[in-house]
Amino acid sequence: MKFTAFPVVRYLLFFILGIIVYLQTSSGGVPSDGVPLFFQNIYYLFGVLLLIFGISINFRKSAGGVPSGGVPSGGVPLIRGAVLMLLLFLAGWALTYQKTAINQPNHFTNLPQFTHYQAIITSNVEVKSKTYKVEATINSIKISGKWQKSTGKVLLYFNREESERPQYGDVFLLKNMPREVEAPKNPEEFDYRRFLQYKGIYAHHFLWGKEYIKIGHEPPSKILEISYKANQYADSVFKASIQTPNEYAVANAMVVGLRDDIDNDLLNAYSASGAIHVLSVSGMHVGILFLFLGWIFGWIKKRGKYGKHFFTALIISILWAYAVFTGLSSTVLRATVMFSFIQLGTALDRRQNIYNTLAISALLLLCWNPYWLIDVGFQLSYLAIIGIIFLHPYLNQLATPNNPAVRGLWEGSCVCFSAQLFTFPLSVYYFHQFPTYFLIANPFVAFFSFSVLPAGLALLFFAKIPILSSIIIFILKYSLLWLNKSIFIVEKLPLATLKGFSISIPEMLMLYAAIVLICLFFLRSEIKYLRLTLLIFVLLTFLNIFKDYSQSNQKNLTFHFIPKKSGISIIDGKSATFIADSALLESPKIYNFHLKNYYDKQGVSSKNFLNAGQYANKQGVSFVDFGGKRILWLQKKFKGNLEGGADYVLLSNNAIRNLNPSFSKFHTSLIIVDDSNKRYVVENLKRQADSLHIHLISLYDTGAYSIIAPPNRSVEPLPH
Repeated sequence: MKFTAFPVVRYLLFFILGIIVYLQTSSGGVPSDGVPLFFQNIYYLFGVLLLIFGISINFRKSAGGVPSGGVPSGGVPLIRGAVLMLLLFLAGWALTYQKTAINQPNHFTNLPQFTHYQAIITSNVEVKSKTYKVEATINSIKISGKWQKSTGKVLLYFNREESERPQYGDVFLLKNMPREVEAPKNPEEFDYRRFLQYKGIYAHHFLWGKEYIKIGHEPPSKILEISYKANQYADSVFKASIQTPNEYAVANAMVVGLRDDIDNDLLNAYSASGAIHVLSVSGMHVGILFLFLGWIFGWIKKRGKYGKHFFTALIISILWAYAVFTGLSSTVLRATVMFSFIQLGTALDRRQNIYNTLAISALLLLCWNPYWLIDVGFQLSYLAIIGIIFLHPYLNQLATPNNPAVRGLWEGSCVCFSAQLFTFPLSVYYFHQFPTYFLIANPFVAFFSFSVLPAGLALLFFAKIPILSSIIIFILKYSLLWLNKSIFIVEKLPLATLKGFSISIPEMLMLYAAIVLICLFFLRSEIKYLRLTLLIFVLLTFLNIFKDYSQSNQKNLTFHFIPKKSGISIIDGKSATFIADSALLESPKIYNFHLKNYYDKQGVSSKNFLNAGQYANKQGVSFVDFGGKRILWLQKKFKGNLEGGADYVLLSNNAIRNLNPSFSKFHTSLIIVDDSNKRYVVENLKRQADSLHIHLISLYDTGAYSIIAPPNRSVEPLPH
């Protein structure tokens, strides 16, 4: 297999390179001097030209070398290839710049402050516990009493107690400015701001009844309006037909893509079994529909001269109809484009160029939205498909069971293993865990999904036909029931999920290199691939020994920013102690969002959770000794004056309102104010600290604050 046989793959790689360079060299706009950051990073361009030259040499060799006249026959392809690759690189960079919303001069973040704005709802409603969450597009803003056209997307949160459920296309007049989404304020915390920015959203607005008024209804797209109404119809059908909460939630998620009713226990069970992808309409669902349609309508291909073409048109039409029905979400849109090209390639007898076909689909998708390149779903979808195409045929040949059931189980296991192997490093990098029994869970998931998705869609069409709908409901109910049962059984197995992994990008790339080399060794039986694989594993081993040594000797104390709460982490080696109030300790959501990634990064294997109130005296005072430093923690309103000193003071729950005289006889190098204090109290303390020349920080402003102790210093993890 020669790389020159896949020209579109080469084009795609240079286009992707342009996107990556833009993302790495630009913060999302033009600097104050007006010069795009791309032109301030000449060394990137130099590296790209070197890469172009290297690939062009390959073009020259494939062109037939140098003829007797001395003029290289590969000269023209060399120049043509170099220019084409450079153009593709620049196209990737330029398109990403153009698609970055904040680069538009009339984006609301680039305009002066405004008092009102007009926005139109452009997404389906996500129902939260207390709010309705929607995406909206701003079309005009009011500056100094005058309306001005503007652009930009914003997240709106409507209070459920005070408002009706907003609908796609509703136009609202809103008071005040939306607030910029804040950066993560704890180490290794998920960067929700960057996640939204990659979707073109730079602000959010929590609304109360007097801050907005509905002034019209103008759906930007009639197709999407019909789609969202179909979603609501599907939700009502499933709610009437399926009474058990878990089965109803999974049906809504699998068939329509609505995840509002999935609880944490169900979500954790699917995550632990490696089947979390089932709970959102994704490439797997489009793939199931693709295979199901091929099975149902396969006979059309054999009918007449144009049977194959009619079959292709029918399949692609149904796939796109399903994509519209599910709201043209990015995951479904990507999968539909990919499978459409696969079907077109098959119809045109282009199976030998399946990698080119996949590259064309990826290229078109990235032209539509280059930010999909950094979408986890996009990356996992293409890696899984590549793994299946590359590895599955070879694995499937290892055994040929005669029993149809055993053969189906074997083929399904080969597909699951191929996809999991090629997505394993990326999954560990993003999610820090690995489902141990994915080979057990996924065949059951695939089997029941093959009945859930067609039965769910059939129910929506035949819900009002009494006998037929009852039969479909019976199939759907029990398919969902056994799907959930199999998931919960796998979750309860010992060591169902291996957690706590944290790998860097170089480590992830080395794992992928090892996987490819192992595959090449078994396919070509050449010892050089095995030697290179062993070299990579030796390097990974040394890196992990060094990492383990560093983590075993670490001593860190972190004052965390937790909204409206207090929390301290003390890490000694690979053990962590988290000290907070009881309500916070009982919230797994808080741990998963604010702490988990940090503990995984630090290699924490033993965790201890302590109630801060149990270690405070009657005045709410406790001390923590850490690496020769003394920390005073005031947890409730303190009456009187402090005496003595401490290296650090942590103020919680409005414990101190006046620094003078409370700190007149107390010496400290730093006062830390966490987010359990009311905002006006914090601002007042900051003003007092400035006038008294006391060093004070607010975790709301700075984010978490960490102290690192020398390895030879003792650590007392318990407050006293």
